[in-house]
Amino acid sequence: MDSYPIEIAWSDQVGNIESHLINPSMVDDWVDWDYNAQQLHGISRKLCEEQGVHPKFLCQRMNQTIQPGETIYADGVPFDDWWIEALYSVGSSDGFAGFNIAHSDSLMLPLLAPIEDDSDKRWRLYEQLKLDARKKIGGRHRATIDVQYLIELFHLCTAQTAIR
Repeated sequence: MDSYPIEIAWSDQVGNIESHLINPSMVDDWVDWDYNAQQLHGISRKLCEEQGVHPKFLCQRMNQTIQPGETIYADGVPFDDWWIEALYSVGSSDGFAGFNIAHSDSLMLPLLAPIEDDSDKRWRLYEQLKLDARKKIGGRHRATIDVQYLIELFHLCTAQTAIR
């Protein structure tokens, strides 16, 4: 296996975030390690082994908090989709997640349609809102920060509709 998830975060509909490191030593096939990814995320294998949870626990926890058939939004699709598949293939007796993953653009861009008919201008506005959200949230590329970013982006998009 070339890659596997080492940290996952999600939020409920009110914005409460849950985040977990994943212990790769709990899965026999998860032996490789990407030191470039370690630099990007600031997460070492040792940290995952010390503070990470077992994939089975994480799948159970996600199944408790994310309803079957529910759609969760991510900005890293198809990577996030692939990592959820990798997690559930080793951590769930079902072998797959019962929820769906969709790109956050599919949620956010339609929010801006009522205020901007021109699709090019809407994309430019959206790109600016993405920059504003990143600037406000800041921080390193970590799961909790990424969820905070998407929540902030959602708030900025809905605020645009309220302003106009």
